[in-house]
Parts: sequence; structure tokens; C-alpha cells
Amino acid sequence: MNTKPVINREDEQRQISTILQALRQPRGTQDQPWPIVHLFGVAGIGKTTLLRQIQQQARALGLPALWGAVQPGEHIDAVASQLLPDLPSPPLSPSPGEEHGSAPHHSPPGLAQLIPGLRLLVHQQGAAVLLLDDVEIGDASQLRWLVALLDALGKQAPLLLVQTAAGPLPWSWQTVLNRPVLPLELGPLDHVSSALLLERHAPTLAPEARALALDWADGYPLALVVLAAALRDGTLDPRQPADRARLREQLTERVLRQGVLGALPPEERPAIETLLRLLAVPRRFTAMLLQDLIEQFAPEWRQGAPFAYFFLPQQLADRTHALRWQSERAGYVVVAPVRHLLQVLWQEEAPARWQEILRWLAAFQERLTEQANGPERIRSLADQLAYRLLGEEPTRRVEQMPSVLASLRQEPQAVSLQVVADLQQDQDLQAALGEQASAWQAALRALQPPPS
Repeated sequence: MNTKPVINREDEQRQISTILQALRQPRGTQDQPWPIVHLFGVAGIGKTTLLRQIQQQARALGLPALWGAVQPGEHIDAVASQLLPDLPSPPLSPSPGEEHGSAPHHSPPGLAQLIPGLRLLVHQQGAAVLLLDDVEIGDASQLRWLVALLDALGKQAPLLLVQTAAGPLPWSWQTVLNRPVLPLELGPLDHVSSALLLERHAPTLAPEARALALDWADGYPLALVVLAAALRDGTLDPRQPADRARLREQLTERVLRQGVLGALPPEERPAIETLLRLLAVPRRFTAMLLQDLIEQFAPEWRQGAPFAYFFLPQQLADRTHALRWQSERAGYVVVAPVRHLLQVLWQEEAPARWQEILRWLAAFQERLTEQANGPERIRSLADQLAYRLLGEEPTRRVEQMPSVLASLRQEPQAVSLQVVADLQQDQDLQAALGEQASAWQAALRALQPPPS
């Protein structure tokens, strides 16, 4: 098993460690059901790696930690009726292989084996931790499996269930499982942790290769590992267009098609990849923007009726887990690591098309701003200015900043100040501007009134 610490997952580990510490306390100190820890995030974000680390944490505290597997093919009703508390404990599955997260050599225990074994283990050890990897939250039979497992063990059983999935646990699952849920979404690694992970997989990279890997992956562990494997032998030179194209091909195939879209039938992946690439351009989108964007740039995705565009984002989110609704932005977004990767592909492969879409988005938001009021007007105006700036040629952005912001002077001061504050705190925009971000911040500060 890999004993190296998980990089940049301190917050998640701290929350789980608190529960593990409580679990090892004497019985009678917990009068509520133990929570389900639900780790989720896109393919390759590090869920299985963190699950292994939790197993090590539990065992370091003297808690037995078992690696199980949901087996939805079982006949749940028949199995549950055969469960007996005094059955001998069967051999239980070790954790997956160290290097690639491979499955154990023998099949993991089924429900009929797992429940009696857990009961006996809890009785002998006082508590236990069950780790379930890759739970399919869209599969109703897997929900029935978990219900049968938890109901047979009882609400007060000192058992902590930690599971991973591609997306957040649906409310319908939480209601049926009747357990408190601690949802933990894994996002991209920070820059320091990304550098450590890259060093671990490719310690001798040339400076140009190292910089490209960190920039293109932007904290996405799977993308970092793919780039490290492609670059570490030195045969690909990031300065050469043909080699950059090969790197993009590997990222597209390994991370996007096999990873993010890997659960889809192969024949469906090209069309959904096309739509995801398009949706990675907007900072946020609603059904109204989605309809116009598709009709303009992806007519093959045109829906038969306008109301269908309201359901399309959620359908895409359920199938790829690469979209999220963001309340603070009042719109859908492609999740950060996937969005950045798709934007890299856009700007490398079709920069003119990329800028064309951004300029179209600026014009769309300008029309929307004219009709909007209140918070939506502020969001629309901020989006409009961001699209105008990013739609410029990179070499012309600094000189265009004053004209981009000139329209703010025509707004009421309350609106202007709120838009400036939102833009100053916009981390996505700062990252997109790169070295030009400091000049952008200076232009925003010039619009603020002097302190009284």
C-alpha cells in the first residue's frame, strides 16, 4: 500500500479524523447514527487515493478498515432474509493494489458475507470502518444494496461508512438511507501540491516541460499524471507544435474520453464531448443562454422544444458529473478541472473560434444586461466585461482595459461599485488573465472613489 501522504487533502482528512476519533471512544458516547462520508468529484480527482489514506488513518487509530464493493446484481430481498448474526466471519477484501488502484485478485465479499462479517468484527473490535469505492449513485439497485446493508446492521452500530462517487449524493438517496451525510467534494490541487505530485511522478522534467504540465493540468491529478508519463522520457518537446499536439491527444483520450466520459457508451462520447467543450467557454450559463449558444455553435444539439433546454444541463450533469449548479452565480458551470482542460484544448487547437464564442457571449450578456435588474444585472454586467476582455487578442488586453471598463461609469454608483467588487474577487478571471491580472486589478482600483 502507498504510505505517502495524500497531497492537499488536509481539510477532508481533518473532518474525517474527527469522526474516526469519536468512533474509537467507548460505546454509549454516540446516541445518533454514524454519518455516511460521501467523497465525490470527477474521474481522476483523487477519490480512491484519499480512500486509501482514510484506511491508513483508521488502522493507525486501532480501527479495522475494510474495503468492500457494492454488488447490485444480488437479490437483495432474498439475501437480507438469510442474514444471521452468528455466522462466522468470512475473509474480507484488502484494499486495491498500490500503484494503479486495481481490484483485488479475488472477488470482494457480497452482501450475504459482508453483513455477518461486519457484525462479528464490530462485536469483537468495538467499531469498524467500511470503505466503498465507485458507488453508482444513478443505480437504484445499488441504493437498495446500501439500504439492506445499513438496515441489517442497525442505526446505532458503531460503523463508519465512507464511500466515493462521481457526483453528489442525491437527496432521494439521503432520505431512503436515513443517515446523516457528510458530503466532501474534491477539487483541484493547489499549486504547491501539484508541483509535489508532478515531482513524484516525473522528478527530472526539463523546466519547459514542467511549466507546461503545471499550467495545462491546473491541479487536476489525472491530467498531471498523464502529462508526467508523456514527458518524463524527454522524447516530447513542448516547444515543438507536433509534440504539443501529441500531448493534447493523450490528454483528450486519457482524461476526457476514458475518464470523464468513460462511463458512457463509446458511440455517445463524441457528441457529448462536443457539447462539453462548448459549455466550458461560458463563465456560467442558464437555459436561455444554453439555447442560443447551441443554436449558434452546436446546432446538432438543438432541442425540439424550448422547455427541453431547462432539463438538458441536469441530464448532462447526471451522465457525466462534469456540471454543477452554482447558487452564487445563479447558473451552471463545468467543474473546474474539466473546464480548464477543455479551455486549454480550445485555445491550443482553435484560438480564433474560442475568441469568436467569447465575443458572441459578450454581445449576449450586453443584451441581457439591458433587460436585467438587481443582482442579475450585476452578474450580467460582470460577465459582459469579462467576456469582452477575454475576447480580445491576449497582446491587446492591457491597452483595451480602460475601454472595456468605460461602460461602468454610466451605471449608478451602487451598481458600479458592486460590479468592481465582484470582478476584483473573481479568481477564475484572474487565472484566465495570468500575467495580465495585476494590470486588470489596477484598472479596477482606478474606478473606485478615493477614501473619504
